[in-house]
Amino acid sequence: MKKLAILFIMAFMPYFAFAQEVPNAINYVGPNTGSSNTEGVRVNDIPAPVLSERYYQLEAQMKALKQSGNSDGSKFIELQKQMDAESKQSVTEKGKQYNGTLIQATNFEEFDAIGNTAVLTKSGMKGIATATEMRGTTAGKIWAVGGFQGAGTSANPDSLRVFYSVNGGATWVLYALASLGGTDKINVGEIDCEIIENVTGDKFLYVVYGLRQTGGTGKYFTGGMTLNITTFAGTLYAFAWPGDAATSRYYGPRITSDNSVWPAGAWIYVAISFDSGGVNTQKLVRCTSPYNTTPTWTYKADRIFWNQSGSTITRTLFTDIAFFSNGSDSIIVSFSGVPDSTKIFFSKMGIGGVSPTVAGQYAGFIGGSEPNNYKYGARLSSNGNNSGSVFCIFNQSGTTTGVKYFRTTNFGDFSTIAGQSVIWTATGGVSRPDIMGVRNANTHRFGFFFYGDWDSLQYVSVNSSGAFNSTSTKMNGGNGFTTGFYGPAVGMRFAANDSCFALYSATGPVNMWAASGCTGTVTSVGNTETPVSFSLSQNYPNPFNPVTKIAYALPKSGLVTLRVYDILGKEVATLVNEMKNAGSYSVDFSPSNFTSGVYFYKLETNGFSDIKKMMLIK
Repeated sequence: MKKLAILFIMAFMPYFAFAQEVPNAINYVGPNTGSSNTEGVRVNDIPAPVLSERYYQLEAQMKALKQSGNSDGSKFIELQKQMDAESKQSVTEKGKQYNGTLIQATNFEEFDAIGNTAVLTKSGMKGIATATEMRGTTAGKIWAVGGFQGAGTSANPDSLRVFYSVNGGATWVLYALASLGGTDKINVGEIDCEIIENVTGDKFLYVVYGLRQTGGTGKYFTGGMTLNITTFAGTLYAFAWPGDAATSRYYGPRITSDNSVWPAGAWIYVAISFDSGGVNTQKLVRCTSPYNTTPTWTYKADRIFWNQSGSTITRTLFTDIAFFSNGSDSIIVSFSGVPDSTKIFFSKMGIGGVSPTVAGQYAGFIGGSEPNNYKYGARLSSNGNNSGSVFCIFNQSGTTTGVKYFRTTNFGDFSTIAGQSVIWTATGGVSRPDIMGVRNANTHRFGFFFYGDWDSLQYVSVNSSGAFNSTSTKMNGGNGFTTGFYGPAVGMRFAANDSCFALYSATGPVNMWAASGCTGTVTSVGNTETPVSFSLSQNYPNPFNPVTKIAYALPKSGLVTLRVYDILGKEVATLVNEMKNAGSYSVDFSPSNFTSGVYFYKLETNGFSDIKKMMLIK
């Protein structure tokens, strides 16, 4: 069996050792008008509502309030409700009360395995998701969410469990347990999560998941869970869009945030697939006050841009959403598995979620260099910053079957792609892919399974220019066969020279496993990604005693000085005075012989200078 495993690895090594993009790729795009396809279904624009001058004035006030660093969510809600009244296209209200239970765990579970860690041993695993904290003293803490089948018959509700790891995924602590209400069932593969981190306050884990009533045979709807992961508190709720009907189908929710740009006043965005009356499209909901456990949501009544209709709807649609900054904040939504199945569709819009109609505002649709192959399961990633890098990874079947990606460097305008990858394929098949963009950095991480004898979890890191800088083959260590119902959940860990991390379930699907550690060469480390701009962070904690941490980021190499001054402007300490390579750094300041009071620290490098204030209390 070992020889067979080695042969299997060797058979697929060339795909990663020599991974590259398709040279001179032909780009196939369509106009921003209705177009026919081989299945006779129309793809049409959905006109944006005609909005009043007052609406745009209120929107400008909301943007100005956000740019001021305001973290008072009630002010955003007040403005949004006025915008709702003007547009008649949205409703702002609390998430609907949901009859489930959420409690803090009182015990922990840890399991060891060769090369992997069993996070949760349960049969009937419905879905998995992961996110990693990026700020503060707990940066690098990994969170994992697993949904699983209720015990026994369909009369028992499904459950969610939340875990964390502070050692890169080696061991896990059970943090929270949620039991869904009645006989509701989680849809397989429909769980996603996002962490938002306030610079000075608590951190929150947001989880969204697709549900079905009546033991999994009734109405499709979408649920949410908000969990304070600093001081335990949380709630379960259900989303409810205006005009909901018993025949409407809401499924496949995906979540993102703008926390990378707005640490003090982050907003949350959720996009879902939506079927009703023979029409397949997407819906959007936004939260402008997420730093609490009973969030208020703004439900957009209009559909998102692309829409296709027909007398018979036979396919599952795949939706994803990502945030980026391009002068002003924007979100992009992908749409795949539509009847015009050889293309992936993209729509861009402002953070207000109003669908665009002016030529050039849309993001196009694309078939790529293999325009006759079916494309589905698309996932988006961006770094959340103003780098312009947006990736879309997807499954493809036809003359070549496997996983590939499109990428842009122009803020998700996929009508002109910057590059596309070769296709990764295996004789036993390839799973659904997952992808993440490292916040405020320059890399995207993605993963999928090669199915076959001894299934193999693949983990790849690629930068915004399409250069592959880390790969891993067989990251799951041969620990059983991986599930064919959904792919891995790709994340990252903070570990020197090796930041690879992913969750997966074994065939069944059963159990939730954590896989960490790359077997290939790694040149990009999770907590030393190349930043896109100079920055000096506020020290943490502040006020402090006896030690505080000061972090800074360098997009390019140079001489760096970091000095501390007292209230009179006298230099009292030099923390850094040396050449530094591009990257993210932190330094501890422990002034044992200093008196209590206000001090200032100043970073200077490459023409950049910034000063911040801190307070020592003894």
